[in-house]
Amino acid sequence: MRGLVSAFIAGALVVGAVQQVPAPAADRGGVNRAAFPVGYELSVPGAMPQPGLRVALGQEPVTARADAAPKASVNPGPNMRMGRLYMHTPELEACAAALVPSKHHNLVITAAHCLHAGGGGKEKYYKDFTFVPGHRKGQAPPYGVFAGKQPMVNYAYAAKGDLRYDYGFLILHPGKDGRQAGEVVGENDFMVNAPFVASRTLWSYLYHDSPAECFGQTRPFLFPPESRIQVDCRFEPTSSGGPWYDGYDAATQKGTVNGVISGPPDKNAPSILSPYFDDFTWLLYKESDNDG
Repeated sequence: MRGLVSAFIAGALVVGAVQQVPAPAADRGGVNRAAFPVGYELSVPGAMPQPGLRVALGQEPVTARADAAPKASVNPGPNMRMGRLYMHTPELEACAAALVPSKHHNLVITAAHCLHAGGGGKEKYYKDFTFVPGHRKGQAPPYGVFAGKQPMVNYAYAAKGDLRYDYGFLILHPGKDGRQAGEVVGENDFMVNAPFVASRTLWSYLYHDSPAECFGQTRPFLFPPESRIQVDCRFEPTSSGGPWYDGYDAATQKGTVNGVISGPPDKNAPSILSPYFDDFTWLLYKESDNDG
């Protein structure tokens, strides 16, 4: 796991108005939940996802609902819709995750390697997830603590650890007061199939739990079948899962997620990678939302 952590990769999602999202037009073939238990489903049953394969869902970006400014119990971090994600693993200490639109307001996106060991199937999911939105080192959770309920990653990552699919979703339990995380702090928007070259704002945490921001322009990592994107930003292993935003607004602390921090191309590289969010990302997102 440490080898993967030393090469963590970034990715991003973008969401628009949930009510505008049409049902997938592609035939999903009837997911066999006995063969693929929840959290381990093949995004498109019957075939391993292949780079460049487009399901042509015709989906629109998903927009989160309007939110009232929440009241924090302490001085929160500068991005309340992003937070620390803790989990029980042999080596990885923590990651970052960000809230995305969902019908129950209880869904975060992060890197798949923050949820699953990569390869080995459904038995390799980590346990004891905890999400702390707006986390700041040395302070009590400003908006509460939300336990993880159900992680979901792409089959290509769960089966073979394919980093082109190093993204995943975590459904959360409500907090102690019965409210969901998205009801407390609001949600980011989410989008897939964005241009490979675009301006993005990356957010995450450094080793000492300080929130960090980086702005840059994305570009393709390598030629196909490689499909990841990169940007000239430096982060750290515990930054994994941090969101890549399109149109991030510092005043509202909100943007459209279109990637997540996965890792650098190599240990000394000055850039960071993210999976490219495509139709397969969208299918996993909808699976996670429906199962929430």
